[in-house]
Amino acid sequence: MKCLLCKGMIKGMTNLPFQTGEEYIVVVKDVPALVCNQCGETFVEINILRTVEKIVKKAEMDGVTLGFVKYKEAA
Repeated sequence: MKCLLCKGMIKGMTNLPFQTGEEYIVVVKDVPALVCNQCGETFVEINILRTVEKIVKKAEMDGVTLGFVKYKEAA
């Protein structure tokens, strides 16, 4: 895959913040992604996003109102 802006992508990591409603803010850290080595634009594959959604839902169900979760440990 190539960056839509610069055409250069490498494997890397990104952090994804989620706010669900007014009460819950969860940041999933170190999510595997393709990162443009020129502009920093990121792309996360759909199967990884589905896992991230499950992580955020579990954090919400566990009562986390503000927190950071590491992708690798929670996936």
